[in-house]
Amino acid sequence: MDTPVLNGLEAQQGSGSVVEVHLDIMEAPRGFLDRLLAWGFEDDPFLTFYPAAYHFHYTGRTRAAAIDLRSVLSNVNKVIDDVLTEARRLDVRLYAECELVRDIRHFTADRQLRGFAGLHGMAIRKSSSMDGAKADVHVEFVSGTVVEDLRTKLSESGFYWVRTPASDRFPSEDIATLQTSVFRDAQMVFDRLVSKPLPACTGIHLEQKLAMVSSHPDLPLPPVMELAN
Repeated sequence: MDTPVLNGLEAQQGSGSVVEVHLDIMEAPRGFLDRLLAWGFEDDPFLTFYPAAYHFHYTGRTRAAAIDLRSVLSNVNKVIDDVLTEARRLDVRLYAECELVRDIRHFTADRQLRGFAGLHGMAIRKSSSMDGAKADVHVEFVSGTVVEDLRTKLSESGFYWVRTPASDRFPSEDIATLQTSVFRDAQMVFDRLVSKPLPACTGIHLEQKLAMVSSHPDLPLPPVMELAN
């Protein structure tokens, strides 16, 4: 591949939808990780993983206009297939996610009316669907700002937590993620938490999951949830 399909942590400039590919990897030889760079991924390390068995996180992004989205996704899926083929050859255990960014909202520190109201009356349970996750809601906080009651409430509602290191672009973050079995449920959770932001929340992302595939069967994966009301 002469030109990488993906562009590391930042999609190229322009208009159109952002497509993301994330790789969560248990263990891998240096040569395999170097090969990911050639495919257009970038090391996107976590300080805390979920599930804890994973130790490497790599991300690649690209951008596509609506008219080009089908062909871009075809190329991205080819990259994912190549990664999985190489992972199986080397017995590297990983899972790959391909996602379409649908909406992002950011909140300033002086935003008023913070509280738990967005979570009140929102019943979430493990999904009964066998089709896997179809969407993500990522709720971001600067590390160290999440009160324990909120962390517990989100965890009990099926959100899982990861922690990122500080970089030249972002502070260290605690990120709570909810995976849902249908996109509509994620949209509803996103809308509620945007309209009634949680204490110390700095941003919320809504992403449509186009694919989630593992290199090996029976790898540990984050829970898939659904709204119960």
